[in-house]
Amino acid sequence: MQIAGLIMVMILFTGGFLLAQAIFYHHTGRTFWRAMVPAGLRYTILPKDSVQLDSFAVMEEYAALMFFGSFMMLPLIALSVMGFLALF
Repeated sequence: MQIAGLIMVMILFTGGFLLAQAIFYHHTGRTFWRAMVPAGLRYTILPKDSVQLDSFAVMEEYAALMFFGSFMMLPLIALSVMGFLALF
């Protein structure tokens, strides 16, 4: 059961993360990875990155990641109650 639970969590996390990225991209026109990496690494990956992040844009990206995490808690608690995971 634990292996099935871990597989379900991986699928749930991957699908939810891609959905969150798609929704954030639809609303802002950028994905929310830029605030998570240092600026030196960001410009190494994309040297001609045209996105300028001010403090509000950084907070938007962190808030999107936190909202994704908060929406993941209910399915994780449900999987734990059903016996697929041993979180608590």
